[in-house]
Order: sequence, then structure tokens, then C-alpha cells
Amino acid sequence: MRIIFIHGGYTMKRLRIRAWLPGLMILSLFLLTACGQTASPNPTAPAQENKSSETRVLKHTKGEATIPVKAQRVVALQYLGPMLALGVKPIGAVKGHMEGPDMEPLVSGIEVVGDYDAYNLEKILELQPDLILTGTEIEEQVYEKLTKIAPVVAIAFDQYDVYGHVQKVAEALGREEEGKAWEQKYKAKVEEARKLVHAKVGKDETVAALNVRAKTIKMYGARNMGHVLYNDLQLIPPPLIKSEIDKDPLFWSKDVSMELLPEYAADHIFLMLFPGEDAAQYLKEIEQSSLWKNLPAVKKNQVYVVNVDRWLGYDPILIEKQLDEAVQDLTGAKK
Repeated sequence: MRIIFIHGGYTMKRLRIRAWLPGLMILSLFLLTACGQTASPNPTAPAQENKSSETRVLKHTKGEATIPVKAQRVVALQYLGPMLALGVKPIGAVKGHMEGPDMEPLVSGIEVVGDYDAYNLEKILELQPDLILTGTEIEEQVYEKLTKIAPVVAIAFDQYDVYGHVQKVAEALGREEEGKAWEQKYKAKVEEARKLVHAKVGKDETVAALNVRAKTIKMYGARNMGHVLYNDLQLIPPPLIKSEIDKDPLFWSKDVSMELLPEYAADHIFLMLFPGEDAAQYLKEIEQSSLWKNLPAVKKNQVYVVNVDRWLGYDPILIEKQLDEAVQDLTGAKK
């Protein structure tokens, strides 16, 4: 976002996750876990008194954890968007997940606990969480250190769509009813949006979702940039992408070169430019080529340039914004 984990985010940026702990902090963690002690590293902190005394065992991707029935102090190393959609604000989150015009108004008061490539375990310990949410890309040694701070629930990003992400986060937070309510409300909005779009877009018209990067083009399937277009609005992807989605409903994306663009031609193109001068230069080369100029969407002036902070993300906050923008683009109802 904001650059969110790309496979894709999430929701999400796949960088090697590092973490650090000063020697004193490692000692503190050792003392916390030695001989069955459960005392707070800061006994005077009132936050500890707010933790729920009722617990339950929850199975998750990396095993099982004994967690509060309804956690009150959550650090979200992943799944900030689903938490906010459930009406729960974590006490800490990763900097990259809080960036962008759609997220910034929602994250006031949330402490930064590092970024995609470096979690600040000392800061997490200082916040005294009663639950930590994470994905499964995390290094094992980092995961083990986190479990010494608080119970950790790991949810595999790749195994679920955005609805599954919300459901799994809701289960971890004890907010299942809120999860169902969000899904019902969003799907009602999708149904109305679909009617508006289908009234304007022909039933045989195709829509491509592509992200231009340095020397490559990422064509999206049913996740991230493609979720709203293909799952929610039920638009038709280019045949080569459709065949991938037919084989795998969670198909993410594939990289193609400029020379292969005609094989992914469509009547409409949603175009996202990855940050960086190299990507901008490659897009310039693409737009100057006859291959690009002869694409149906380009000839029809039906190329919609979308913002990377909004469209690279794959969470319930961002997909609703994507839905609004897609409807505006495809119906001509630009604000």
C-alpha cells in the first residue's frame, strides 16, 4: 500500500521478515516463560488487568493456541483490514498496512510495530497484547519469539478469499456475528453494483486486470485486483485468464511480457502501475508500441488507470473502495 503482499497482500508484501530483540529483551522473554511463570514483564501496567481471564483453544494454520474468548489487545501483523471491518481496532499494526488514502483515516491511535520486512518485537512486548494475528509467511524463529509475548494465531493468506479472511479473523476474535453481518452487507452492495455494471457492459465483453512492473506485466485472476471484477461483478476475463480461474478459483496472477499482450486482449482494461521509475519506463515503452495501440480496449478508449494503494490490496476495506471505483469506470458515472 501502500504495497500489500504480492503473490497477494495482504493482504501482502512478500519480503523476508526479520525481527530483532536486544539482549535484555531476550532475557526478559526467557524469564517470562521459565518455570511456568506468567507474570507481566511490567507488573504495574494496567493493560494486563484488562485481559480476559476466560480462554479457549483455537486451531490455526501453524498449530493451536490458547487465546482469550474475546481478545481486547490485539497486535495485527496481518489482517488489519478484516479487523477494522469487524469494528475492532488493534493496538498495533505494521506500518505498510496503515498507509494509503483509504486506510489512513481509520488507523488513528494504532501503534506502529515495524514494517513488512522488520517486526519490532520490543515494541510488541511493550504493548502487552493478549493476541497476535499473523500470516504464515513469517519465519519460524520469529514466530517462536512472538509466542513468548502472547498467543499467536496464524492464518494462511493464500488458502482463503477475502470472505474467508474475514471469517477466520472473526473466529479468532470471537466476533463471528460481526463477520456474518459484514459479509451480508457487502454482498448486498455487490448485487446492486452488478446490476448497474451489467446494464452498461455487454454480456460478451471482456475485462483485463493488469499491473505493470519493471519489465513484466502481472495479469490478475480472481484475487487482489481481479476479485471485484471477476468474483463480485462477474465480468468475463480474457480466455487465458478464465481458463486459469476455472482450474483454480483462487488463481492469483501470472507474469507476461509485452509481446504476449495480444493474447490477453480485452474490451476493457484496468491498469495499475507499480511504484518505481523502472515500472514507469516500462509502461511508457508499452504504450508506445503497436501491440498496445491495437488492443481493443485501447482503441475503444476503455483503459482505466487505477491507484496502486487501493487496487493492490486485498482486504474488506479496500475491495469496497475498488467496487465503487469499478462501477464509476464501467458505467461512466465518474465523480
